[in-house]
Amino acid sequence: MPNKSRFSWPHKILFLFCGMVVAMFVVAVAIVLMPGADTKNVNYVIAMSIAQNVVVFILPVLMLAMLNKRAELKPFSHTLWMTKGPTLKSVLLVVLVWIAALPAMNYLVEWNQSIVFPSWMQGVESQLRNMESEAAATTSKLLDSQSLAVMLFMVFVVGILTGLGEEIFFRAGLLGTMIHGKVNKHLSVWAVAIVFSAFHLQFFGFVPRIVLGAWLGYLLVWTGEVWTPIIAHALNNGSIVVATYLANRGYISDNYLETTGTGDHWLALGSAVVTVLLLIVFMRKSPKTNKELMI
Repeated sequence: MPNKSRFSWPHKILFLFCGMVVAMFVVAVAIVLMPGADTKNVNYVIAMSIAQNVVVFILPVLMLAMLNKRAELKPFSHTLWMTKGPTLKSVLLVVLVWIAALPAMNYLVEWNQSIVFPSWMQGVESQLRNMESEAAATTSKLLDSQSLAVMLFMVFVVGILTGLGEEIFFRAGLLGTMIHGKVNKHLSVWAVAIVFSAFHLQFFGFVPRIVLGAWLGYLLVWTGEVWTPIIAHALNNGSIVVATYLANRGYISDNYLETTGTGDHWLALGSAVVTVLLLIVFMRKSPKTNKELMI
């Protein structure tokens, strides 16, 4: 008989956040001591991204998995939501949803970026916009691939590794712990989506990132595994890297993916409608063994 754990789901969430804070401190110290520590140095930014995903995101969840294995006799795969792999149908539907939702998401991004603060908060708005401009400049430099080899490497770092790290922490770790703790599924999905968006510290992308986080969360709930959210996250991030590379080569216009659907109300509305219909299909096509997770 498994031992009854002394740790409730709030304790496990606290454990994850404490592990994250400690890991962030260790990584920060290590990165500062690294030769060429400068956010304008591409190699430095890449090293920082890799360290963040492996140490800050993945390691705390692995530690939680060890805790669950010892206290509750639960296998690692249970905590990591890796007891099974993704289905071909799930992957295909993820791709279709991503394509269908692109105009609506871009429209939402444009709306969020157009928010204007009251006059008495203009100083705060200016500071937030400057922070995001600096972050965008760093990201642009990071994605500015001039060769196929560099582009593929950045797809791995920005797409696959980031998708793996963030989904293991936010979806398998935080959301998975709440679901195992019998917290309401919808409340859990949206609460973690808000935390996910807040972690990125970008106010003018806050709402679209909540929607993205909710979609990734429901993928975990509907499929019962973390691989599908990882694939969706990697697709979302990796496509930007590929699009930037293609734009640099003159095959597509600059910011092609980010501008599709902006300023077009009807295209955005149609995109939203089609996306909702596809999500309904996704939910209905989910494995029957996971139907109890949908309520």
